[in-house]
Amino acid sequence: MDPPRIIHFLCLIFFTLANTSHSLEKIQAFLQPIRKDDATNLYYCPLSIGMSKSNGVNHLPISVNLAIDLGGSAPFLLTCAAAVKSISYHPIKCGSSRCTYAKPDLLSCPNNSKKRATCHKSFSTSFTVHPIKSRLFRDTVSLLYTQNACTDMWNVDPLIKPYLSVVNGTLGLAKTHVSLPSQLVSSYKVPLKVALCLPSSYGSPSGSGALYVGGGPYFFAPYPNDVSKFFASTPLLANDQSPGEYFIDVKSIQIGGKAIVIAKKGTKICTLAPYTVLHSSIYKALVLTFAGKAKMVKAPAVKPFGSCFSSKGLGKTMMGSGVPVIELVLSGGAKWKIYGWNSLVKVSKDVVCLGFLDGGVNLKEAMVIGGFQMEDNLVEFDIKASKFSFTSSLLLRNASCSQSRLF
Repeated sequence: MDPPRIIHFLCLIFFTLANTSHSLEKIQAFLQPIRKDDATNLYYCPLSIGMSKSNGVNHLPISVNLAIDLGGSAPFLLTCAAAVKSISYHPIKCGSSRCTYAKPDLLSCPNNSKKRATCHKSFSTSFTVHPIKSRLFRDTVSLLYTQNACTDMWNVDPLIKPYLSVVNGTLGLAKTHVSLPSQLVSSYKVPLKVALCLPSSYGSPSGSGALYVGGGPYFFAPYPNDVSKFFASTPLLANDQSPGEYFIDVKSIQIGGKAIVIAKKGTKICTLAPYTVLHSSIYKALVLTFAGKAKMVKAPAVKPFGSCFSSKGLGKTMMGSGVPVIELVLSGGAKWKIYGWNSLVKVSKDVVCLGFLDGGVNLKEAMVIGGFQMEDNLVEFDIKASKFSFTSSLLLRNASCSQSRLF
């Protein structure tokens, strides 16, 4: 197995390689493991950042868990308490080329001229309603040396605080000039593509999913070939209100031949939403249609779900003949098929619930596709081509995103 690469970012444009004999031409894509915390339904990447201060001569990397945020504009957004523990932590100063490239907040760096002050920038995240003010810094991260940000707001924001026992911050994959994909692409000329294969309980208990930056090929054992051959695609939509996030156009939802027309344009894809959230009118139609087509006995609802069934006869696969397939019909005609694995959530020994949530009448989007519906599906965001591709469930190929990998 190749040794870890340490990649140096200089001004996010120029670079040098260190501690590696590998040439730039051999770097085709970047790959990181994805894990899931079952208690919070967070998908995160374990990383090693910087070097600890407390180990004498043998300094060791600091382990952090970063929640995957498709809407996150910062490459790595950590708590400042975690960031400053590293002896290789370097704050980025106002007036520096790195600060200029990041386009700092004007109040922290008027005209970007206060060279002794730390550069601050407000970053959008899917955790928070408003951008979160952060300090910019640079440090070594497993695989790369990059510009990052830390914030003191994680500890006080009520939307974030419950998750701090699991993660130390976020890993941002948004379509912004300083996000992780943009930094890697600008320096290493890999394709501007991000792919996710989120792990689930159906795969190996000790296995991990995968985050790719730079494209495939994509191999998931025991299937022997590149699974991108099963891709179906639809255009990515631009969204003026959330330009860094990922949107597609779902035309309708089909269940057992019956179509639910989606009049409202714009469906967001969000890994921080544990389950798909629907506008109330769409949700009610989905529940009514699914219950009518399902050959299952209804059970009392279990929060946060609104429609539940007896699981007797389904088996472990959630693929009994009575489970209707939910098809998202997308712009261009592609169909994202959601089988029982990704539509039913086991809430007790004998009860499963439809894994979709009512977002109310004020939901801005028609729907927000959440992580549970993406588990064991390989999805790819081709940012340059403005194209979204997906395989539907890899379990149909006797494969899974949850694999034991030698990362």
